[in-house]
Amino acid sequence: MTAEGIDWLSPDELLDGLPSRRASLLLFAIESRTAQLVASDQRDAALFVPPAIAEEREREFLQALAAGRDLPLEPKIQDIERFAEHWRSLVPEDAGVRAAVAHMLGEKHTFTQQDTARLQAALSLTDAAVQQAHQRYYQQPLDAIYAPQVTLGQRLRWGWAGLASRLEALPPFWVAFFLTLPGAAGLLAMPIALSSLGPGLGVGLLILFGVINLLTVAGFVEAVTRSTTARFGLGFFGQLAQEYLGNAGSLLVTVILALNNFLVLIVFYMGVAGTLEGATKLPSELWIAVIFTVGLVFLFKGSFNATVSSTLLVVMVDFALLLIIPALSLPHFRLANLTAQLRPFSAQGFAWIALAPVFGVLLSTYFSHIVVPAYGPVVLRRDPGGRALLRGASMAILVFMGIACLWMVVVNGAIPPEVLRNTAGTVITPLAALIGPVVSVLGSLLVVLSLGLASIQVALGLYYLVQERIPARSGAGRWTRFVLGSLPVVAVFLISEWMAISNSGSFTNLLGVLSAFALPVLAGVLPLLLLLATRRKGDFVPQVVVRWLGNPVVVAALYLFFVGAIFLYGLLIFPDWPARLTTLAVGVLVLVVTVVVFRRGVRAPRLSVGVHEDQDLNGRSAFYLTSGGTKYPWPVTIQYTDGKRRQHETAMGELPDFAQLRNLHTALPADKAKTLKVWALRTTAGRQTVSLPSSLVLGSGQESMSYDLPARGGQIVVPLTDETCDVDIRLFEN
Repeated sequence: MTAEGIDWLSPDELLDGLPSRRASLLLFAIESRTAQLVASDQRDAALFVPPAIAEEREREFLQALAAGRDLPLEPKIQDIERFAEHWRSLVPEDAGVRAAVAHMLGEKHTFTQQDTARLQAALSLTDAAVQQAHQRYYQQPLDAIYAPQVTLGQRLRWGWAGLASRLEALPPFWVAFFLTLPGAAGLLAMPIALSSLGPGLGVGLLILFGVINLLTVAGFVEAVTRSTTARFGLGFFGQLAQEYLGNAGSLLVTVILALNNFLVLIVFYMGVAGTLEGATKLPSELWIAVIFTVGLVFLFKGSFNATVSSTLLVVMVDFALLLIIPALSLPHFRLANLTAQLRPFSAQGFAWIALAPVFGVLLSTYFSHIVVPAYGPVVLRRDPGGRALLRGASMAILVFMGIACLWMVVVNGAIPPEVLRNTAGTVITPLAALIGPVVSVLGSLLVVLSLGLASIQVALGLYYLVQERIPARSGAGRWTRFVLGSLPVVAVFLISEWMAISNSGSFTNLLGVLSAFALPVLAGVLPLLLLLATRRKGDFVPQVVVRWLGNPVVVAALYLFFVGAIFLYGLLIFPDWPARLTTLAVGVLVLVVTVVVFRRGVRAPRLSVGVHEDQDLNGRSAFYLTSGGTKYPWPVTIQYTDGKRRQHETAMGELPDFAQLRNLHTALPADKAKTLKVWALRTTAGRQTVSLPSSLVLGSGQESMSYDLPARGGQIVVPLTDETCDVDIRLFEN
């Protein structure tokens, strides 16, 4: 049996053996596929997981399946019920085997008949033949497998399973909307940062920054939709930059993302601790230690174990709290608090340093770019054209713009400006002092669900960054790898404790200043460069394309806005030289990378030929051809095992009999494209995308070259000459 063999057992293979053995094997196959789907769900919800770490986990999982060992992830009965449609195809027609599996499930798990409708349908437990077989084998009716009732804990688990199923069944638009909704970090600092600007200028800046971020998010969504790497979850921000921007772009992402994660983790620790100190009167130093300890537990486990449905639920609760808290502030609204700042900086006079938190906090308020490549595959799996992802992510920014303006007017109208200016923590602290315990409780919940949970994800990102750079053959044991991977988080903990003890920084100033280093790059420069690159090199064509978004004038204006902000901070706003020099170094790095990327042909067109086998439920296998980022209808010959050939002359063609496919051939003419990308991938029934067993043979003139695609991750980019190029993708049997 191969490492992936358990996922492709046929019903006939499962029938080969004694009745008890056949049922045991089928149950193991059901649990294996369910466990793979649960692991895929957790992988979909994780941020910052490098491909090397994901591949290592998948390899361990598959090795356990191949050896028949205990599964790394033991599926619960709720999971088996939830994914019944996905394992149903494994079940043979034999009524005795179905009855035996049902009996084994009843012995292993506790469940009622009302809770397992999908499981019953998948095993045909209402069929008379299955019921008779169970009576014959076990001398008791099939209904004996059901429990008359379950415990309270089990009832809660079943309740959550039902809610999770409803959340996952949401239309793709709403999944994209909630998963790409900006976090609450910037909003918790925004009323404080803008308190000196007055309502008019404050709301104007919120709208301006909202529109700018709307454009860059839309551009980033298009880049993700066009990319094979991002669409199938084969890489994160760094891998996307590596493919389309080269080594220089990958270096920029690595440096900026590491800097951002390290600094923002300090901000999150301070924000959560300060808010909880105001709510509980316990010192923030203690809360920092608690947050750090909880984070260490997840670092040792190596994962957060969140799922897409749990992430959706958390975001929905946050969204509701963001509306409830300003609603509770309305009775305390005073117009005088707003009109007191009609003249910006009237209280203290203008100084460049006063702008230090403004730009960073405004960028943080709308920062959702990091989740677009993380959650894009979840939405694109259900809506391959990308329409739902684009509309959902864009609507998320627009709605959040309205929420931000609401907070600006209501919160700044409820709290006097002098109180806001003297607030060291989040805006929840003065709101709770004004309104009472209800805001203290709701605000603490908001901070924990947003900043607290995000701090665990960010800590895991830093941990993975170190883990990925520890050689597999270094001989380092689990504890050594854990200690080395935890060092950046320990450093964050020590810095945060020192800042809390010495009262040497407010949440708003920290967020505003630290965001100025990284967010102009992550929210502006990189999405723009990736948009330009994927429009000429993309493997897919989105269903909806905002053409003018890639206009050179629009891109140049947005680029200059973000890069200009970096140099503005470095030259005028930051008062101390270490911060100035660091910011200027980031600005210079951005300019150098931009020059290198353009010199190496960021907009040079690329031809792309791809084959995708989709074994997921309701998946469609197909081939794809693009040139210069547009569909490329061209003659393609498909050869099958029976010797039959089929001719296509389209940019995309479905391959319904994929198991019989053996060769895809096309002769590409001399083209303006400088490079050719060929990819051959499979999405398994466990929703893991892997390389197809295949090779690529390229012929040009009298020469030909052969490439092992799995050895290259299923994707390869080669230079093109001015001659006609024969492309042969040869598929092998598993």
